[in-house]
Amino acid sequence: MNADRTRSLASLAVGAGLIALGALFLLGTVFRINVWGALWPFFIIVPGLLFFVGMFALGKPGAPLAVPGSIVTTVGLILFFQNLTGLWATWAYAWALIFPTAVGIGIAIAGLWGDDTSAVRVGTVMAGIGLAILLFFAFFFEVILNLNGLRSGLFGSIMIPVLIIGAGIVFLIFALRRR
Repeated sequence: MNADRTRSLASLAVGAGLIALGALFLLGTVFRINVWGALWPFFIIVPGLLFFVGMFALGKPGAPLAVPGSIVTTVGLILFFQNLTGLWATWAYAWALIFPTAVGIGIAIAGLWGDDTSAVRVGTVMAGIGLAILLFFAFFFEVILNLNGLRSGLFGSIMIPVLIIGAGIVFLIFALRRR
């Protein structure tokens, strides 16, 4: 792709993004919705995604950009979830989604992009360990300590079995990988 075409596509993307953002804020004003209050995490998510854009633009040499892209995007997604739900206390265990999970995912993506099978393997193991840590601490804080008060009501009656099933899946994956 030549430089003029790349600049033209970038200008189109920026223009479309600004129109969409302006329309969103206009609709928020008309319908009296605090758009900024819901969407501020995208100021973290978008720069994280831009690391992936850089990775694609640079080709194989850009593979290492997947790691910071994965970390920053994950932090933004965690904040988006917490902002929408008000479950800020989930930081007690959500950190496991950043390290080692997001780091592992970033390493695996970099390995896939750069044709490095050992990086894919290491990243996958790291991500699996991170998810196991997340499930363990989520179970501990939400089911045993009832950190967010989620144990009561319909959400709690669904969340507890889902956490138990998730923990079982993680154990099965590790058991099957060892065979």
